Amino acid sequence: MLTGATAYHHHRDVTGDLIIRLSSRARLPRPHTMDDPTNVTVMVVGSGAREHCLAWKLLQSSHVKRVILAPGNGGSSSLPQERVKCVEVNVEDVAAVVHVARSHNVDLVVVGPEVPLVLGLTDACRKAGLLCFGPQARAAILEGSKAFSKAFMSRHGIPTSRFCVFGKGQYEDAVSYVKSLDYEVVIKASGLAAGKGVLLPDSLAESIDALRRVMQEGEFGGAGDEVVIEERLVGFEASAMAFSDGYTVVPMPCAQDHKRVFDDDAGPNTGGMGAYAPTPLVTPALQRDILTKVLQPTVDGMRKEGRPYVGVLYAGIMVGRPSSSANASESIHVLEFNCRMGDPETQVVLPLLSSDLYEVIMACVEGRLDQRPLEWRSGSAVTVVCASPGYPGSYPKGAPITGLNQNLEDTQNIVFHGGTKQTSNNSIVTSGGRVLSVTAMADDLPSAITNAYQGVGRVSFDGMHFRKDIGAKAALAQQPSKGVTYSDSGVDTARGDQVVDNIAPIAKSTARRGADSDLGGFGALFDLKAAGFVDPILVSGTDGVGTKLKIAHKMNVHDSIGIDLVAMCVNDVVVQGAEPLFFLDYFATGKIDVGVASSVIAGIAQGCTLSGSALTGGETAEMPGMYAPGEYDLAGFSVGAVERDGLLPKNVAAGDIVLGLASSGVHSNGYSLVRLLVERSGLTFEDNAPFEAGVTLGQALLRPTRIYVKSCLAAIRACGGGVHGLAHITGGGITDNLPRVLPPNTIADLSLDSWEVPPVLRWLIQQGGLSREEALKTFNCGIGMVVIVDRSRASEVEEVLKREGEIVWRIGELHHAGEG
Repeated sequence: MLTGATAYHHHRDVTGDLIIRLSSRARLPRPHTMDDPTNVTVMVVGSGAREHCLAWKLLQSSHVKRVILAPGNGGSSSLPQERVKCVEVNVEDVAAVVHVARSHNVDLVVVGPEVPLVLGLTDACRKAGLLCFGPQARAAILEGSKAFSKAFMSRHGIPTSRFCVFGKGQYEDAVSYVKSLDYEVVIKASGLAAGKGVLLPDSLAESIDALRRVMQEGEFGGAGDEVVIEERLVGFEASAMAFSDGYTVVPMPCAQDHKRVFDDDAGPNTGGMGAYAPTPLVTPALQRDILTKVLQPTVDGMRKEGRPYVGVLYAGIMVGRPSSSANASESIHVLEFNCRMGDPETQVVLPLLSSDLYEVIMACVEGRLDQRPLEWRSGSAVTVVCASPGYPGSYPKGAPITGLNQNLEDTQNIVFHGGTKQTSNNSIVTSGGRVLSVTAMADDLPSAITNAYQGVGRVSFDGMHFRKDIGAKAALAQQPSKGVTYSDSGVDTARGDQVVDNIAPIAKSTARRGADSDLGGFGALFDLKAAGFVDPILVSGTDGVGTKLKIAHKMNVHDSIGIDLVAMCVNDVVVQGAEPLFFLDYFATGKIDVGVASSVIAGIAQGCTLSGSALTGGETAEMPGMYAPGEYDLAGFSVGAVERDGLLPKNVAAGDIVLGLASSGVHSNGYSLVRLLVERSGLTFEDNAPFEAGVTLGQALLRPTRIYVKSCLAAIRACGGGVHGLAHITGGGITDNLPRVLPPNTIADLSLDSWEVPPVLRWLIQQGGLSREEALKTFNCGIGMVVIVDRSRASEVEEVLKREGEIVWRIGELHHAGEG
């Protein structure tokens, strides 16, 4: 039996109860609780500029008291010495890293480089009871194996170039394959090769030579045991990083790295010679594409394959076209995935982060990223890498670095150390290929570039090399164009006008007494007197369709969702005994598709006809940047009227009979859970429904919400005062909505086996293993409207409702509280 309905909506004055008892939702415990949230020790694993930047950002947190750098570099000397400690350790020795963390009472391990993650450092930390930020080995394989990554993208429809994988002993097969192609290729070592395992041959001869170097001569060692041959893409690259807790994906500003060692993208590939963020080349529309077509599907796909991805997901994106298709339109393709933050991208993205990095990381680790919004600074950040002479080939070490203190005194610049070390006399010398990342921030990209190169000019060491064109192309692209029009922003008023033209005759067909105005006015008119009302009270209702829209978008079915919108509003209005009179809609999208919008609004008009409402107006809003391509949102507003003496509920009392009117299916509530259950079932919306022949799963789930207006009004009018109350069973189910119409000290005693649950709902409940209580408060469970009637008039009301086409069940009766 239900009781305590107030537990679900504290803001409502619920005066009655159902007698099915439900327990309140238990709050899940946090997997890790710090003894003192302001006394946290974090260990950053790695020794590059990325790790220096991570430590620098973490030390800004009010929660973090101390950072252990394992092993760190000479850059620790620029951090607060009382809060930083470097510990020498081989980051590829997982057991040794865990030992360091435990011996220093570390609360959180943050992993910078990819190799420890692929080797299972996160797994080992978790086994040792340590929190670790970074994917487990089974998820880090996204970077650890390009062969796996490409196959994964193919399985999940994530855009990437054509490819083929060859293993040991297949050199001749690989050569034959490249000879058969009519397009340029890229040769990649499948395993980890320190960012250098990608070869870009410009001819067939160079392609065969690249295969020989990797597959026969072992240029990249074990990383080349498998080779990926993929089609070369033409365009520009972008680095798209995002935080993930395994479900929620929160993107960072897109950055652009400069891989080649020399200006104008000449010379061999490197780990990165500089970067800037955000890149203006990635428009808001491209950012949405990257999120919806790459990042979120990747996290969802990894979870479905039993490889939950928690950490930073980095997608190397090419915005362009295949080299073999000169006339193809530009689109996004994934070049590669990394299982960690990029270097040098970290050095330009984290300085732009206003939010507390430690809090963001904990939200990821604890699975609550959806509750932790991120804030970013406006403006731009640029970093220029200062490299040793000879890099990316062999290079000398031990060269003294000068000018570092000058940058420490300049608030416009931050110098992040990569290949440096501190000597016994406290001087800083070079110890790697990429020595320093000189970062600057400013209000705009050109100013940030200027500031960064001023910082570079203050430091020096023998043979220092740096590119002089970091961010230059983007800065040029940022120059404003002339003669901007409204349509340049993505808004096309002609499309909106076309929609109005298309729907005007449809709206006209819904006209009724009291409503005869045309679309296009500033306001819609309704004449209550002409509609026959004498002493009316107006009743309004507004609602949306929720995430049922997601299925409509996925299925490209838009002609029934408008019926749902009307139903959700008018069913709420009729429970007051009111007759819905007129309806207004709000249709919002990023770019108006005239056909889709017209189809949706035609459905709204159909819903108005079913409910006796006039469609008197609405708003069609085109808002570039607000919605993913092809998506839209809906809101509806219904106004009805009832004579003052006919307002419901009234005379509801013990002894009344409770009737249930059958639902058409799921209606329009609970679809976030519906989509999760479908995902877990392994089915798609295009698959045949396992519970109903002749329809797809998507079609069954899109069946429109039943509109009960005409049948309920017929019962009210035909049976005098026999109808005492109505309850629309929407969000919260029968356990939440029926108590809203019950008077104090009154309970509804329902027989839960007295009605039929539709097959679609039975299947969903079974898929989720939902308890009866959980199902009743989530779904309508087969009852879309409850009618409370005088016991002596129950049969009469039933007859009228059935005559109007309803399936009616007697599902219970009302009692005084304490009876039985």
